[in-house]
Amino acid sequence: MLLILFSYPLYITFFQQPEISNDAEQSKIDSLLAHWDFNPIRTIENKTITLFAFDPNTATKEEFDSLGLPAYLSERIINYRTKGGSFRKRDDLSKIYGMDSSLMKRLYPFIEIRVEKPNSKERITDNKTDNKKSTPAVVQDLNLADTAQLKLIRGIGPVLANRIVKYRNALGGFVDQNQIKEVYGLDTNVIKMVNTRFYIDPSFRPSRININTASESDLSNHPYIRSKIAKSIVAYRFQHGSFNEIADLLKIDLIDQTIFDRIRPYLTIE
Repeated sequence: MLLILFSYPLYITFFQQPEISNDAEQSKIDSLLAHWDFNPIRTIENKTITLFAFDPNTATKEEFDSLGLPAYLSERIINYRTKGGSFRKRDDLSKIYGMDSSLMKRLYPFIEIRVEKPNSKERITDNKTDNKKSTPAVVQDLNLADTAQLKLIRGIGPVLANRIVKYRNALGGFVDQNQIKEVYGLDTNVIKMVNTRFYIDPSFRPSRININTASESDLSNHPYIRSKIAKSIVAYRFQHGSFNEIADLLKIDLIDQTIFDRIRPYLTIE
């Protein structure tokens, strides 16, 4: 019993946790954070971005810079390769720490993983595209692109290039990137490539039809206005006089909110 009484203070001293000074520990943490650059996403200065086919296994730092990659990402990719890492398919690039999903989406169509065929100097690519020579392409305004610029996209020949321009003119211009999907004959990969290499200027204003003066023929020539709708617009105008605002179109039975939202950018009352 005496042995237990005398040994109890020693037991407490041995197993008791030392007090930790929160202030001292927090000071150490703050000091470490101040010297540790842990943010994987950094601001990229505005610069001209040139998109072109590249192999992440061989691309140089300068090429990554031209593609719009921030310096820290370029360094990580090169360090990964230096340590023996390699990219076997396009999606492997997204595994690099700090690779932003929007940046990956922009680069994806241009990634070409080249693999040496056994006993051959011929090289094959991961994306199995044709043998057209890749041409660097600066991102351009889709509403200003001509057929020659459109034909630089793999999968777009003279017929499709002319069809895109013709449809754009019929609309009065593209106001939304998704409208390229409405062009007949474009497959998913081509659409992705177009949306990567071309953009729509937010300040763009399309050609507009004056619904107070347009004839039934003028209205029905627009891809979004069916003949019955064109006829009902002219009939409503004849019965009620000029439209005071474009929203008056919603008073016509054939025009619901979905149709109205679609044709609204292409109409005016002036």
